[in-house]
Amino acid sequence: MKKLFFIMAMLMPVSVMACDICGCSASGYQLGILPQYHKNFIGLRYGYRQFKSTHPMELGNTMNHESREFYHTTEVWGRWYATKKLQFFAFVPFQYFRREEGKSITTVSGLGDITLMANYTFIDNNWDLSKKWHHVFQAGGGIKLPTGKTGIPDEGGNIYQNFQPGSRSTDFVLNAVYTVRRGKWGLNTDASYRINTTNKEEYRFGNRFNTSLRGFLYQPVSKTVALQPYAGLMYEHAEGDHQLQKTKEYTGGDMLHTSIGADVYFNRFSAGVQAQLPVYQHLSAGYNKTYARLSATVNFFF
Repeated sequence: MKKLFFIMAMLMPVSVMACDICGCSASGYQLGILPQYHKNFIGLRYGYRQFKSTHPMELGNTMNHESREFYHTTEVWGRWYATKKLQFFAFVPFQYFRREEGKSITTVSGLGDITLMANYTFIDNNWDLSKKWHHVFQAGGGIKLPTGKTGIPDEGGNIYQNFQPGSRSTDFVLNAVYTVRRGKWGLNTDASYRINTTNKEEYRFGNRFNTSLRGFLYQPVSKTVALQPYAGLMYEHAEGDHQLQKTKEYTGGDMLHTSIGADVYFNRFSAGVQAQLPVYQHLSAGYNKTYARLSATVNFFF
């Protein structure tokens, strides 16, 4: 019997700058649909995001100016089953950010915030061959640790809260995932919520909510190779940030993306690519604009 698919999402440490407007993701999720949901795995994921930010006129200036931000994240991640129903996840991101404003170019890089999570399987009838419809429901949570590199200044000596590999805060993640399948066709939906705490600079990034809906098709090509195309929608919401217990202007926002991608499975390996295109966005009171997102992944199951 074909294995029922399981999708797992991770919150990556992104946010909004404390002082000036810059590109940001409302939550930074990168989604991947995995086969063989009952197996352990280790993998490598890459994600790319791009933003254009308009900076409002300041005292003495007569016109707005713009900047562009480019976010690259390479992440080592994995899953380990402690019991048949209890699984643990680890996510270790490495960040590279680039900001272009006029002739000024700022780059930062380093280890990001490590996230540890656990999920429990509440419903799973995949083993029952007599069922036409197969269901899996899993839920859990985790913690994002302040392991990322911080305190990196730009050319002017400014340290932006957003433009750092780490957030310097310990945050908490809740998630739930449901997958239904009949034959080769399936549907997956998930929801995640990240609760952020105040860091050492008395800055608290706004809480993040993310949800998605995807349809997929599992198509065997041979005894050892299968293809899985998928398409769907993803919605993200970020609350406003706070500094010294006051809401920061031009922070928070909403985005709706379409997503399309494909995975290939061969023996113990899987690889895939995905593109996300913005349908609706309202970030930083309309001063930020996001573009298409791209991601790729390679996994080894054992």
